[in-house]
Order: sequence, then structure tokens, then C-alpha cells
Amino acid sequence: MTSIFPLRGIIVILLYGPIAYICGQKQELKKGSDFYFNRHPQPLAAPLNDDVNFECSVAVPADKFAWHHRPLNSNKWIPLSQNSTSSKTLSRYIVNFDNESKAGDYRCIAFFGPSGLVSDPAKLTLATMQKFSDKNDVIIQVAEGNTVPITCPVPYCEPEAIVQFYKNGVLIKNADLVNSKTMIIKNVRSTDSGFYSCSANNYITQQIFESNYKTVLTVSANTTVKGPTFIKQLQSEYIVMKNKNITLECFAAGYPVPRITWSRLGSSLPLKSIKSPTGLTIISAQLSDRGEYHCVWDNTIQQIKSVFILRVVDSPKVTKAPKGGFFSEGSELEFSCNVTGEPEPSVEWLINGKSLKSNKNQEIKGSTLLLSEVQKKHAGIVQCVASNEYGSHSGHNLLIVNPRQHDSEMMSRHKHTRGGRRRNKEGRKKGAVLVPPTQPNVTRLSDISVMVRWSVPENNGLPIQFFKVQYRELGPKMIGKQAKWMTANSEIPNHVRSFEVTDLQSDHTYRFRIAAVYSNNDNKLSPNSIRFHLNNTGGTESDKMPIPLLTNTEALGPHQVLLMWQNSDKSVKIDGFYIYHRPSTTAGEYLKTTVEGKDAYNMTICHLQSETVYEFKIQSFSVDAASEFSQILRQKTGKSIEEHPVQQVIAENKVKPKISSENIKSVNIHVIIGGVFGGAVILVALAFAAGCLYKRVKYKQNQESQSEGKPITNGRVMNGGVTDSKINITSNPLAGLDTSEDMQPKSGQQSSMEMTSFLNGQNNNGSNNGHNNGDAAGSDVNVTSHSEPPSLRQGSLPIEQRL
Repeated sequence: MTSIFPLRGIIVILLYGPIAYICGQKQELKKGSDFYFNRHPQPLAAPLNDDVNFECSVAVPADKFAWHHRPLNSNKWIPLSQNSTSSKTLSRYIVNFDNESKAGDYRCIAFFGPSGLVSDPAKLTLATMQKFSDKNDVIIQVAEGNTVPITCPVPYCEPEAIVQFYKNGVLIKNADLVNSKTMIIKNVRSTDSGFYSCSANNYITQQIFESNYKTVLTVSANTTVKGPTFIKQLQSEYIVMKNKNITLECFAAGYPVPRITWSRLGSSLPLKSIKSPTGLTIISAQLSDRGEYHCVWDNTIQQIKSVFILRVVDSPKVTKAPKGGFFSEGSELEFSCNVTGEPEPSVEWLINGKSLKSNKNQEIKGSTLLLSEVQKKHAGIVQCVASNEYGSHSGHNLLIVNPRQHDSEMMSRHKHTRGGRRRNKEGRKKGAVLVPPTQPNVTRLSDISVMVRWSVPENNGLPIQFFKVQYRELGPKMIGKQAKWMTANSEIPNHVRSFEVTDLQSDHTYRFRIAAVYSNNDNKLSPNSIRFHLNNTGGTESDKMPIPLLTNTEALGPHQVLLMWQNSDKSVKIDGFYIYHRPSTTAGEYLKTTVEGKDAYNMTICHLQSETVYEFKIQSFSVDAASEFSQILRQKTGKSIEEHPVQQVIAENKVKPKISSENIKSVNIHVIIGGVFGGAVILVALAFAAGCLYKRVKYKQNQESQSEGKPITNGRVMNGGVTDSKINITSNPLAGLDTSEDMQPKSGQQSSMEMTSFLNGQNNNGSNNGHNNGDAAGSDVNVTSHSEPPSLRQGSLPIEQRL
């Protein structure tokens, strides 16, 4: 007997090897936050034939480092195999900059076992400066007391040139500069007359160039009356990085010396702005400071005006990294990351340092990555990198793949539950939080139409796919029944919070409510609106409402347009503005956006198509009426930023998440011990111990498989959360009756609805799945087929509400 017990111990160790491996994965997940770069490569400018050093370092010792290069005007990252030296936490790459083709982006990859983490890229730029291209002298003649700018026509220079000014060939020390290239002479006197020139210095290449021509300034004591005139060519648009200072230059001269006033279209000047004779200086510019600015010069003889557009740009930032965790092999998985930046950043997705691109098994839509089937090769670090012309930033997390189970194990797990899922009394999955829209507000648009507005409280519930608007006419009850709820045919996108209901009857009373359809294809209703009587005013109320003045549109990228307007009459009480937009190439319906508040003056319209001309118009509104439409302005969106074509991920047959070195040593020792005793001895011991250990091991494996990660419903996990099975909802009206006109669903009660609206198998992230599995059983949404009779697709059906 004493000779048998050691063999039993060896068998137990071998059987529990996979369990130790999974425990190693869980331990590694807890340390995921340790994997980060505490030093990224930094952008550099260098002349040809210089040696340039890029460095990166990590917080946790890495197994190895690699470096990649992306040439200018290229989307392909090229591996670099030479000129790098590395320690456990630091890597250095030396670029022998002997050719302009070596300019571009460089980044390093730190590998922790098979998992790789990519640094933010750093740009190598050729340091150079061109010669001045000015071709004529600039003549300025002014009366004493004016403020005069002397501008240097600085040529292209990388990095930015250092500018110096000269008067009659003598260097001017402590010159008063604005925006690095304009010298200001305040309260000029006749002694300031002379010949002014400038030079530009590239401190890296040591190049110094002088301007070809001069500015000839003549200051006279002539008191001849003269209206103001601009004495410097004006710059119509300024671009400034967020948190940087900028001065809008506006210079004019005349006699008497004119005065300048600054204003901002539709709003007051920024709080951190300084007005001076040199211009309007905005301190630490923010995105909210962008817009249209006006300067007006006036000396009672004449008034002149100039307009400037200020754009504020910002480098990208990943504000929410993709969510990591345990995911089952073969399941469908969606990752997303939240990014900010101006212009809108492009997003690159990587797994273990390898760039991904869309194919039949993986779909990339901007900041969303959808894996149709999780494989073992996906285990490791998943990373999103946001980039625009002003920089890059990334976020990452760990993805751990649980191996696929055998069919017998799956049958054992699911035989006690219907369809592998447990549902509560209402047929809805336990833990699914459905936050309904708020009670809608209603505004009269015309004798036969209203605008319905609502919001959704901040919450951590399931995402909303789309909304539907329902309405019911209130009138005399007939034989104890009420009028049926009707549903507008349109599916309202989840980012929209207003909708125009048309074809109503004047002088009738209605109630309205909003139906939200969630990512699990369940639904929930908002509270009913208050009673709304649609008055027939004959247009008198609309005539009282001020028509907004739509003044400017600006494309902020491929998917956004900034609108600016003015309220022509602030004495009239208004509640806000309605914005309408549609592509100019179509005669379809306008999409509506609501802006609350009478003092609103701008709005960014998002979710637009790239390189498309849109037309915009605007109304003001109050509870009783909406104004006539403003003039229509058109604006074309910007070009879409192309996705970086990248190499296909070459999957290894077996990629295992990293486990601790202690576990590796432990497993290796156990394997070696098992090998020493030989196959024959192990077989005998297995036969002896199988009956004793089988039930216990099986029980442990079942317990682990039930507790690992979250349950997968219909094979889809969204950032670690679970969504329900996908079903097709068609766009016919919801159906049902309220038992009482004024009663709302009580707390804890769930209203159901029957909807018609074909989703093309889409959920809120736009992924396709045309299957209608039995997983939909128990849902409150009744499924109808896409081939339903035309009468059902076009007509209005009732909705039934359980109280």
C-alpha cells in the first residue's frame, strides 16, 4: 500500500494540471494594469546624416522588444531588425538618418511571453528650412499714435524658426512679438520711420536666412482726417492646439486714431481673453472657444469690420479602454473604446502588437472591434490606438480565452435548464437593466403636427438600439373602450432625442409616449406625456416666434458639422431650437435635432456621411408653436480618414496566456516526475484510482466551468457584458390598449409591446446576424416575419400594456 500512494499523488497532479493553468490565467488578469509604458518614444526633428535615438521603457520587465517603422505617406508598418539594444525594461533604437525615406513614425513593441503591447508612435521629421519668397517691399504710411505691425514672411521651417527683426540693418532687441512672427510698434512716432527687415533661424540645422525685401514705414504728424484702413493682410482662419494661447490679429490705422471692438457670433467672448491694440488674445484655448469672431475699427469718420474663424484642435485620447476578461472559445465578442480628439481620430486595433483589419472573422468599425468567433490565438493584450495629425494615444486590456468544452460536458451543463438559460417570471434575463426614456415633452409645429422630445437618464443599463414614438387620441369613451395606441413607422436612431409626428387632427387631444428597444431586443415604455391639445391657431402663434438667423456652418471632420446661429428677437419667450438636416442629393425627410435653451447659439451635428453636401435649416420653438424656417445653408463634410491597411494576423495554433513562472516550474516538475515513473506504472495507477477520483474531479470541473466569466447568451459578449439573442423586429406599429387613460406602469411592472420593424439583423453596433434562434423565447417582443402581408406592414396595430 505504501508504494501506491505516491502514484496516486502523481495522478492527481497530472489531472489537476489544466486547473492550475487556468488559475495562472486568473492571477495574470489581476496584474493586467501593470503592463504599460512609462516612457514612449518622443517625436524628433533631425538633419540628414544624423543619428537619432528613440527610447521606450515599461513598468514590468519584458521578455523582448521589437521596433516598427511607418514611412511618410504610407499605411504599412515595417519591422526593423537592426540597431536596437534592450534590457528587461528599456529599449533603444538608433536611426542612421542618411535618407529621407527613413522619416516617418516609429514605435516599439514590448512582449510579455506571447502577449505584445505597442507604444504610442513618434514621428521623425527632416529638419530643414526654405528661403524667403517675398518679392516686394511693403509700404506703410500712418499718422502718429497708431499701432503698427511689422510682419516677417517666414518661410517653411521644421522645427519652427526663430525670428529676429532689424531696423535700418540694426538688430532690434526685446522686440514686442505676437504669434512669433509679427513685431508690434505701439503709439508710433516719426522717429519710428525707417526700413525694417527680418531673419529666420533654424536652430537645429544652423541655417539663417534674411528676408529679400523690407517694410518701409513712414510716420507723419499730418492731422488730415482719415477713416481707418487695414494695414496688414488679414488672416481669415486661425488654428490653435487646445490649452495653447493664440492672438487674433486685426490692425488698422487712421486719424483720429481709431478704436477697436471685439465680439463673437452668438456668444460672449471667452472668459480667458484679453483685448489689446495687438489683437484678441485667448489664453489656454478650449474647444468651446471655437467659432466666428468679429473686429470693428471706428474713428467716427468710418467703420470697417473683419471676420475670423477660430478652430481649436486637440490630440487624441482614449478615455475608456477596451474591457478585458475571460471569454469562451468560439463565442462572438465585441470590443469598444471611447476616444476624443479634434479632428476626429482614426482608430487602429491590435492584438498582441499585430494590427488587425476587417475580414470574414473580424469586423472593424472605427472604435468598435467585432470578433465573430473567439479563438485561442486572440488570447493576450487587445489594444486600440487613436491617431490624428496632432498625435496618438492608446488603451489596452487583457483578453483570456477559455478553451472550448467537449459536447458531453456542454450537454451535462445545460440539461437542467431550458435552452441553457434561466429566466425570471417575466421571461427577461436576470440582471438585465432596462432604463426607460423620460416622460416626453410635446411642442406644436403646425395645425397637424407636433415635435416630441425626450431624454434617457445616465445609467449602466443595456444599450438602446432605437426608439419608437406612440400616440393615442383622447376623446369620449365608446362602450368602455379607449382609442388605440398608434405608432409612427420610423425607427429613431439611439442618438436622436426628438421626432416630428405628422398627420394629426387639429383641435384634438393626444397623449404621447416613447418605446425604447434595447440591445437584447427587449423593450420598455416611457411614462405617458401630459394631455396635449393641438390648437388650430391659423398660423398666428407661429408668426409671433422669431426666425433664427443661421449664420455659419463649418465641417469639423468627415462626420461632424458645426452650426452657428443668432436669435433675432430675444424679447420673445422661446424654449429652444429645432435643427433640420439632410443630404442635398436627396429629397427625403429631414432629420431633427433639439437644442434646449433660448441662449443656445451653436450645435455640432454628428453621425454624418463623409464627403457629402448637407443642407441645414433651423426653427425656434416654445410650448405653443414653432417659428418659420430660417434660410438653408449647405456644407460638405470632410474626407474620411482611411483605415491603415495592415498585415493579416498570422495565428499560432496554440497561443496560451502567460502564467507565472512559479506555476510553469511547478507544472514542469510534475510532468518530469510523471515521466520518470513511466507509462506502464501510470496506467496501472490510473486503473486503480479512476473510480475514486472520477466523481470528485468531474464535480470540480463542472463547478469551475459554471463560474468562469459570465454566461454567454447566443454566443455574444459585449465588453464583458451579456446581450440576448438577436431577433427581427418589423416596422409596423406597436399594439395594445391601456386599461386606464391616466395610469402609468407601476414600479416593478413591465409593459410589453408588439412591434413591426425589420432590423436587417442589426443590433446597436451595426453587426449582422440573420438568425432567429429559439433563444428569443420568453422575450416581451413578439417576432413577425419579414414577408408579412402588406396590410400588416403599412397599417396601424394596437398595443397592449399589462398593469
